[in-house]
Amino acid sequence: MAAVSTFAAPAGPRGRRLPARRGACGGPGPGDAPGTGPARPRAEIDNPLDLIAGHQLLAEPAPPAPGRADAGCGCGHPMCVDEDRDRTALARVFLVERHSVASAGLRSVLATAPGLAVVGSTGDPLRAVAAVHRIAPDVVLLGRGASLEEDLAAVVALRGPDGAPDARVLLLRRAESTAEASRMLLAGASGCFPLDLAGERIIGAVQLVAAGGSVFMPAPPPARTHAAAPARHLGELPPQQAGLTEREREVLVELGHGLSNAEIGRELALAEATVKKHLTQAMRKIGQPDRLRAALYAHRHGLAG
Repeated sequence: MAAVSTFAAPAGPRGRRLPARRGACGGPGPGDAPGTGPARPRAEIDNPLDLIAGHQLLAEPAPPAPGRADAGCGCGHPMCVDEDRDRTALARVFLVERHSVASAGLRSVLATAPGLAVVGSTGDPLRAVAAVHRIAPDVVLLGRGASLEEDLAAVVALRGPDGAPDARVLLLRRAESTAEASRMLLAGASGCFPLDLAGERIIGAVQLVAAGGSVFMPAPPPARTHAAAPARHLGELPPQQAGLTEREREVLVELGHGLSNAEIGRELALAEATVKKHLTQAMRKIGQPDRLRAALYAHRHGLAG
């Protein structure tokens, strides 16, 4: 699997070096001041498909040079990004997609969206955590893995302290039921959509999540329920009888809101290690073996609102 690398005049077809932030026509891009050469490389990329056409869609917006009123390439190529678009690129998007063709397609779609800028990509989810930690994007699009469990673990890692805790993550897969949608939210994701959606719907989903919302497209069908299912919870103690301390109860409430340990610590002004201790004790008292089941317990008993 290719490693993430910092973009700095990468090799083009047949070994030819391509300049950073050039227009599709090969002219100076919006980050190049006259006579100064390419702008300082700041984006990250590991997909050679981005370079074949001779333009770089992943570069971060560069500040305009003093006294330059016309910084655009001017070639008319639809894939060139002019300075006006750079100025409106408010939400920074990072792609984690194993398939290079799908990744290139997503970049082409998002390149047409006002208010969005793709600032990095990787095809290796194992390297994505370090990459998003360096770049700190607003939205991460996470390609589908081998299983939902694998994707949820990736969401937790991406939004953990070693990744980008403030980033919002969209899974590039369907939610097969409302139960799966709930698991995604509890893991810290902001929703999901499959790659077979129309381009304008993909743009709308990313814009909505960048603005702070959550989105599931298409809407998942309700989970099937079985008559015997409630029996699993008949013997569990309600919070009032579980002997929870006030802090343990507060930690369970925030866990039910889908927060990580670090986010709970910030919310309650506690050290992350202290949060982990309270959560472990609370899970033992309510008889729940892991975070997901403890969060569902909080929802069943009205702790999460």
